[in-house]
Amino acid sequence: MRILFVMSRTQTIIGMMRALVGMDHEVALYPYASEDMNTDEIAEHLKSFLKNNRIDFVLSNVFAPMVGVLTHELGIKYAVYGMDSPMYETYLPVHPNYDNCYLFYFDKREYQMAVQKGKKNAYYLPLAGDIGLAENLVITDEEIKKYGCDMSFVGSLYCNSIYDKFIEHFPLSSQQIFAEIIEQGAFKWDGKDRLGMFITPEMAAHIHEICYEVYDHPYELPLEYYYKAFFFARKLTHIERTLLMELLAERYDLHLYTRDSEVVPDGVKRFPEVDQQNEAFKVFYSSKININITMRSIESGVPMRVFDIMSVGGFVLSNYQEEIPELFEEGKEIVTFKTPEELIEKADYYLSHDKERQQIGINGYKKIKKCYTYEQQIIKII
Repeated sequence: MRILFVMSRTQTIIGMMRALVGMDHEVALYPYASEDMNTDEIAEHLKSFLKNNRIDFVLSNVFAPMVGVLTHELGIKYAVYGMDSPMYETYLPVHPNYDNCYLFYFDKREYQMAVQKGKKNAYYLPLAGDIGLAENLVITDEEIKKYGCDMSFVGSLYCNSIYDKFIEHFPLSSQQIFAEIIEQGAFKWDGKDRLGMFITPEMAAHIHEICYEVYDHPYELPLEYYYKAFFFARKLTHIERTLLMELLAERYDLHLYTRDSEVVPDGVKRFPEVDQQNEAFKVFYSSKININITMRSIESGVPMRVFDIMSVGGFVLSNYQEEIPELFEEGKEIVTFKTPEELIEKADYYLSHDKERQQIGINGYKKIKKCYTYEQQIIKII
């Protein structure tokens, strides 16, 4: 099979391309990223590329509407293995819902919503670990010492959210209601949707009156779902990640790897953002505990960070997500917490039980290699 892989500029997942190359298929990498496919010139180039290279199948990790339209026109199957949730691009009306487009969601609740909205060929498929990269990772003793710490977190704190940008434009009564919604949902990870039950269509319409310029794409999504994910969830994630970093830094040798634009609490050891295809894996390998605090827009699924950490045998201490028990065995392959108090309790325990912690990391690696490699997931897609 001749497969065309379309890379994303914002979500660079080298492991997918690496897995394709190692399989019995002819693979080509398209020279333009999915986010850049928005001109007539690129449309003509893509159409010629698909024809001249006799492409049988197209795969990407971000939905590109232009690819959907042209592959349908040429009778070529197109699959999207989404790495983020929500997968906003799949709700654009330009997506024709053609029979040739296959959409793979890693968050089961989003998948169920896509099915309810009548999406054809919508599937649930968990994410994967880049075992190929991990097993060829070269890390020196000096690097282990450099990245070694009690615990680390690699990711954004989501400062400068849309919520912060617009909140002062709302009446004080609305600001109070919004604050109460966020407060009642914060620091509780029990699998329940603690935002959606409060965001009514009327409230979403009220937010949209102020934030209409944010919702500048005609997504086929209810306003309340969009603003739950883009307005409330990002702010809640910012609060949780920021305060947990501050809490953990008071007790442990915590390393935070994040972008320069983030505002980091005093006392937190801040390090520059790391290369997600190389340096991040060295951090995961060298840290005694790797913290995962899931972005709140990911409602039930397990994010990429967990799979990346496990792929190098790193120990994962993650907030509870509804799908974690479906994919991994608690206390054997991963450890979860539902409150900040439980996070501290388990961090204390596993920092003082080295063999147990290391064995859980090894078990997590074995589970990824057995069940969740890119090769295995791509075979399911194909």
